[in-house]
Amino acid sequence: MKKYYLYLLAFLFLSIAVIFGRIAGETAWENKAASEAVSSGLGEIGGILADLLWLQLDQYHHIWMYQGNEWMTATDYLPQLWLIIKLDPTFTEAYIDGGYHLTINLGYPEEGLRLLQEGVRQCPYNEQMRWERLVVLWQSSYYGPRAIQEAAWDYMTLVKEKRGQIRDPWNEANASLILELCFKDDSLRYNHMQISERYAERSEFIRFARRNDLWMSIL
Repeated sequence: MKKYYLYLLAFLFLSIAVIFGRIAGETAWENKAASEAVSSGLGEIGGILADLLWLQLDQYHHIWMYQGNEWMTATDYLPQLWLIIKLDPTFTEAYIDGGYHLTINLGYPEEGLRLLQEGVRQCPYNEQMRWERLVVLWQSSYYGPRAIQEAAWDYMTLVKEKRGQIRDPWNEANASLILELCFKDDSLRYNHMQISERYAERSEFIRFARRNDLWMSIL
């Protein structure tokens, strides 16, 4: 029953948000500060509801698997992921979970990659979002090597801007490894084998530097 209470609560929130959003839009010229306060308050409530729905979804996930069901074929939880994203458009875990599940598990790459791209747009400074999109592009090969290369460069650019202050630092070497493998198979690229070798060297260098606590000092 808890699941239905959460759905009801979320539905009520969305209804209130639509009503108050219209009111705020119609009266913004009268009291801009009040409309901003309403919007801010609803945003905070939306974030809280998104967190609650995500925790409930995680619990459902474990119960589903404990009961012997195959999670890779599950589809009934996707509307809840959509609701979480509507409540909090910056909820990276929902984009990552939904994008991977749609693309890799369910075989809907166009829909899944579109969801991941939207996650990158909504969370432009979240390197985990860019990393997961890169991995799914690489695993699916849906848009070909050029898309994989561009996604890897996008990820590495953000890592550089953050000066290595990221959650999973080893993925910088992994991104170079993906570029190595991608260029190795990309025979349409001029000197593709030489480029592949350069990224292989970079991947090994990053791993060596990190093992010896040298990487941060040379950025």
